Amino acid sequence: MRQSNIPSGPGGCLLVAVGPSPHAEKLVRSAHRAATLAGASWVAVYVETSQRLSKTAQQLLDQALTLARELGGEVVIVHDADVAAALVRVAQERKAAQIIIGQPGRRCRLRWLRRRTLADYLLKITPNVELHVIPVDAPPASRLWLRFDSMARSDWREYALVFGVIAALTGGAMLLPKTYYVQVGLVYLLGINLLSLRVGRGPILTAGVLTALTWDYIFAQPYYHFSIEHWQDLVLFVIYLAVAMIASLLTARIRAQAHNERLRQERATALFQFSRGLAEAKTLAEAAAAAVRQIDETLGTQTTVAFADEGGHSLGPDFHGSYLPSEREKVAATRAFGDRRVAGRFTESEADCAGYYVPLVRDDHAFGVLGVKLPAGVKLSLGQRDLLDAFARQLALTVERTLLRAASERERMLAESEKLHRVLLDSVSHELRTPLAVITATSDELADVNVPGGAEMVAEIREAAQRLNHLVANLLDQTRLESGALRPHLDWCDPQDLVNAAVSAAADTLSGRALEIVVPERMPFVRADFALTEQVLVNLLLNAALHTPPNTPVSITAGIEPGGQRALFSVGDRGPGFPPDLREELFKKFARGHAAAPGGLGLGLSIVRGFIAAQGGEVSLGDNPGGGAKITLYLPHFAPENPPPE
Repeated sequence: MRQSNIPSGPGGCLLVAVGPSPHAEKLVRSAHRAATLAGASWVAVYVETSQRLSKTAQQLLDQALTLARELGGEVVIVHDADVAAALVRVAQERKAAQIIIGQPGRRCRLRWLRRRTLADYLLKITPNVELHVIPVDAPPASRLWLRFDSMARSDWREYALVFGVIAALTGGAMLLPKTYYVQVGLVYLLGINLLSLRVGRGPILTAGVLTALTWDYIFAQPYYHFSIEHWQDLVLFVIYLAVAMIASLLTARIRAQAHNERLRQERATALFQFSRGLAEAKTLAEAAAAAVRQIDETLGTQTTVAFADEGGHSLGPDFHGSYLPSEREKVAATRAFGDRRVAGRFTESEADCAGYYVPLVRDDHAFGVLGVKLPAGVKLSLGQRDLLDAFARQLALTVERTLLRAASERERMLAESEKLHRVLLDSVSHELRTPLAVITATSDELADVNVPGGAEMVAEIREAAQRLNHLVANLLDQTRLESGALRPHLDWCDPQDLVNAAVSAAADTLSGRALEIVVPERMPFVRADFALTEQVLVNLLLNAALHTPPNTPVSITAGIEPGGQRALFSVGDRGPGFPPDLREELFKKFARGHAAAPGGLGLGLSIVRGFIAAQGGEVSLGDNPGGGAKITLYLPHFAPENPPPE
């Protein structure tokens, strides 16, 4: 056994015992700190016995368990008369290697007078588990009769039953001859054992003492005196009293164990039926209906469920269940959702409400709220609260799974739609190639025919065919990018040749505009795919011509970035420029600016980024000094070991 403030040890599950104590929060924080340092999960366990808790003790316990949940620990509440055995059982179920408990530091120095502690019992039955004892201040000394009253408190009807049975047995025994006093004692003993099946520990102890005194006063000589004449009767009296006490206490313990086993079975059955109902639900509405029905049947409450809105940031307005919360109740539900902790009745938050609201939390993300409303005067036991928390976790898991399934279905539909889209574009693009070739060839033949106005018609046909051919080429290029079939062939390229080739390909469209070309005279070669880079520059030049006023200048520049790490190519214009909030959006497929001229599909910049990214480069949109837009391409650059020939 170790005494420390922060237990240490290897990873694995860590268990901390929590009770209705002012030091419970200290134990919870110590367990959280130890689990964080060890990279382990941890469980806060409270063993609910037959002892009734005062209002103050209940508040202390609620605060400790709430803190454990907020710090990421799992809360487990079990029912058992033997605290040590219950802790060991939970530790074995969770495969916990360490148990943390609190113990007052002041203890009796005389070992034989010292009362055995929880640590002593745990060490006796779990020698292989590492036990950490955290010293805490000793609780205020309590009188023995107060502890007894807390332990043995029972309903008055149980005491009435005890007195009635003893009176009936005494009245019947008085009809027997006085020599039958031994048999009378055995009848009393049988009555005590039968009573232990119906009443609690306090009434049983009362029955044992009362029957012993009654037997001595009425049936043992001298009669009607609290004294015993013969030593044989004294031995019989002592043995009877001891047997009655032991038998009654053992029977009461067995009864308590049977009661706790029944509670565990009912909890397991309720969780199974709840999980099965949620598993059969196909929508969130069906899941809410199944949860409400099961909770109403299990806890005897009215239940309501609300889910988060589409954004997941606030609670939705719709409540499903057997009661509709008022506006005051909705405030408590919203607070439980926002704070990720219980609110409403039985809590410190919104305690004046009639409902008890539990957030549906999964990995610190709230999916909704589960609320229950009990009749006035009825309280939720700790076991019922723990069961309600388990229901909330199951429902949160179902909501998360449903949302993920819906998102997956949407992604699948989008993927199918995108696939069909690509196939359609590819098919249409290829099918248009042949008619375009026929139109172009026909226009060339018409140019040789001397028809009035024919030259202008042929020029218009050629321009339209070129524009359509450019659109088809863009569609095919986009298909290549999305299919992953694009494989750039990098080689050393002369920047001047790249710029000249692009300008030549876009010459017809740029006619009538002042074109400024700036390429350093001794600019080194760059490593790029000539065809892809040329097409990128052509797309940028065509965009500059299409989306700027007629006769405005266009510039194309090449160079090496300061530092020599990247080569750059820029195309600038004197048009309206790019709005800052749309610059990233324009790189998407089919994206067009608000002031874009008619024509085009919005694929140019998407293809530009795709072709440059395939070569390891980047594209940026900016403002051209003096007005207009400027698009800059960046390609990786390094000096070749063996420079290519000029």
